[in-house]
Amino acid sequence: MVERVVAFEAGELAPAVLSCLYFFCLLFGYFMLRPLRDAMGLAGGVDELRLLFLGTLGVMILANLVFAAVASRVSRRVFVPLVYGFGVTSLLGFLAAFLVLGPGGSERAGKVFYVWLSVFNLMSTTVFWGFMADVFTREQGKRLFGFVAVGGTAGAICGSLWAGSLTKVIGNGGMFVAASAMYVAAGVMAVVLDRVAQSRDIGSHEHIRIRGSALGGTSWQGLVDVVRSPYLMAIAGYIAVFAIGSTLLYFEKMRIVEALTDTTESRTQVLAWIELGGQVLTVVLQLFLTGRLMRRFGVGALLGVVPIITIVGFIGLAAAPVIMVLAVFEVARRAGNFALSKPAREALFTIVPRAEKYKAKGLIDTFVYRGGDTAGALADMALAGLGLVAAWLAVPLGATSLGISIWLGRQEISRAKVPKPIEEPPIPGAGSLAAPASPHV
Repeated sequence: MVERVVAFEAGELAPAVLSCLYFFCLLFGYFMLRPLRDAMGLAGGVDELRLLFLGTLGVMILANLVFAAVASRVSRRVFVPLVYGFGVTSLLGFLAAFLVLGPGGSERAGKVFYVWLSVFNLMSTTVFWGFMADVFTREQGKRLFGFVAVGGTAGAICGSLWAGSLTKVIGNGGMFVAASAMYVAAGVMAVVLDRVAQSRDIGSHEHIRIRGSALGGTSWQGLVDVVRSPYLMAIAGYIAVFAIGSTLLYFEKMRIVEALTDTTESRTQVLAWIELGGQVLTVVLQLFLTGRLMRRFGVGALLGVVPIITIVGFIGLAAAPVIMVLAVFEVARRAGNFALSKPAREALFTIVPRAEKYKAKGLIDTFVYRGGDTAGALADMALAGLGLVAAWLAVPLGATSLGISIWLGRQEISRAKVPKPIEEPPIPGAGSLAAPASPHV
């Protein structure tokens, strides 16, 4: 029955299921903590959230340099579980800090936690999707990424339900421990998946050959690759515009929640239930439509879904700024992103060199994304100061993103037809010369 929906081929079922479980554990842990993060960030009011966005962007710059430096020196099979091990260690450190500092210090630690989780979530997720683009080929990605994404959505639903139902029962400490267990499970799944993929020769031949090699290159290689490649620059532009729109919508939601609730626990529960509505719709689309639509219409069409929803939604919100319109808009946009546009966006990286799957993708998914967040926060403040609604900026940006989607869809098709050079393992001690050359230069 599953094969009828997803169209698995021989040897793909086990790696796909493991990938699905891996993503489930990863997002289960994050969505347990996300409402808590937002509630802690909201403790100082919506205006202070903008400062936290700026702080997140600054930390993201440093995190990218460390991320790329480590990725250059260790193999994939070491790097991926190492990322999740760092997450578990950090969470346990935050738990100890909250217990020791008490109420007064907890508020300051909560702001640090807000920034840390915002950074780590993007880093851990981009590692996951880079791993997927490394393990599966372009053709496999079009068939399987929708199914893999179901695991993440199921994890998000379970995490939101857990946070909404058990926050008052187990407390914040219990949330930290449970999330740590999920990140440990994600690291274990990554190790098992790597071994299964290797034993079954899943993926392209060049990736199979260099699976155990480090990426090589420098900490700045991802930035160089993005600047030199129009293809990667277009992906970065698409993500930046998406992030700006998401932030504008985020502040609208937070203002409403702030007005309706007055305690951290109640805000955590409200935010968790809002997440749940979008996730339920997402999992239905991912399970039954994503793979079929991507094979039928291509990645460009699926990339265009979110820009269209953004244009229509912000126009509707400008005409009727009520909670029902806001809820429908956010649920539709979230489902369109995670079920359709996100898998298509990740499929774009199946045709780029291996180093770009981790370094350039890491830069785009973290720094560029958070840069869009910061720009959106500043734009929200400017629009509020001018007395304008968000649609004045969001609608033209949505139209721009739609144009980028069409161009990327055509480029993905044309680039997939060009034979890629076989990547050789980096030469130990060769520094930046060991980085595989980019065919996009």
